[in-house]
Amino acid sequence: MTVFLLKLFFNKEDKGAQTPTVSQSVVITNNNNAEGMGQPTATSHTKECMSLPDRKAKTRILFIDDDTKFKVVKILSSSGWINTSIIKDAKTLEEPSIVNADILFVDVQGVGVTMGFDSEGLGLALALKEKYPEKKVVIYSAETKGDRFHEALRKADSFLPKNADPYEFQKLVEELSSGLGNIK
Repeated sequence: MTVFLLKLFFNKEDKGAQTPTVSQSVVITNNNNAEGMGQPTATSHTKECMSLPDRKAKTRILFIDDDTKFKVVKILSSSGWINTSIIKDAKTLEEPSIVNADILFVDVQGVGVTMGFDSEGLGLALALKEKYPEKKVVIYSAETKGDRFHEALRKADSFLPKNADPYEFQKLVEELSSGLGNIK
């Protein structure tokens, strides 16, 4: 294995003042073996560094929807997002399916009822984002009317109409999964 250490120096010029030097190091690791064929290896295990197939295998997606036959869930699973599931409603914010999810899709109507949120799914989405700021929360709805100024819409990572093409859901999952941080 060969390790290269590259130091970069940047000089900031300021008229009449000393020129400070800032140093930054970059480490490149090369595995020179039959398996690695001299290719650099990633030293970070974040989803940002993972290929799409790896993200598909590791990203956990949960839909919270009173329509447990929502077709997008099956389409995502069939497209390789193997850890995609759906629950009818949340009984608590600490239930394992929520705690373990990386991306949460929350329907606006018919969910959040079990926990007593006045604004149903919007209240649930807001509570989820406040409790788990590192998780990606997406609000979706078939309803075209409603509270357009609800705080949940500003705090959520994204939103979609429920009747959006399944490709729009998949494209959003690909985008959100690329910025999730460390794998558990």
